[in-house]
Amino acid sequence: MAPQFFIEIVYFIIISIVIGFIIVFYILTQRRGRESSSLSSRESGEKRGMEKGEKRWLIFLFIIVIIGNILFLSPILPSAHYVFWLEEKPKITITIEVRNYEFVFPEKPLTIPAGVPVEFIVVSQDLVYGFGVFRKDGSMVFQMQVIPKPYVNRIVWIFDEPGYYDVRSTEYSGPRHPYLYFPDVIYVR
Repeated sequence: MAPQFFIEIVYFIIISIVIGFIIVFYILTQRRGRESSSLSSRESGEKRGMEKGEKRWLIFLFIIVIIGNILFLSPILPSAHYVFWLEEKPKITITIEVRNYEFVFPEKPLTIPAGVPVEFIVVSQDLVYGFGVFRKDGSMVFQMQVIPKPYVNRIVWIFDEPGYYDVRSTEYSGPRHPYLYFPDVIYVR
């Protein structure tokens, strides 16, 4: 979790710098426009400061940055809801290894209670795979890319509906990709 925390800190620092730059840029261009408008614009015929279109564009970008961050960090998104808004730790951790075109599950089926946060840790030994969990009707519950070691791939999910779920690789990883389908490997009770 330390690399993820580091990435989030860097992200917030970058966003803070961008927002600060937009605010400082707007203030400086406004001040420069007011100071120079009296004498120099009369003498040289030039306008100083920002035009109305530039101001609108800058305000639009500022609003997009703010709204985008509010939406992507809000509890509307399931991943942000769990990471930022719930303080409980996963009750169950399941480690799955992927190597030589095979998912190695600790048991079949994986029995999981409904409504409980479950952390899936999926480790690849050789290739990039996808770890997709699907309902019986074929609709996707969630998926994540599984990048080879040393990267540890984690996702926390809360299953709401009881039943059996299938696991498929959602990333083409070579000629044996069609065989990376494991029906009824997760049972939510």
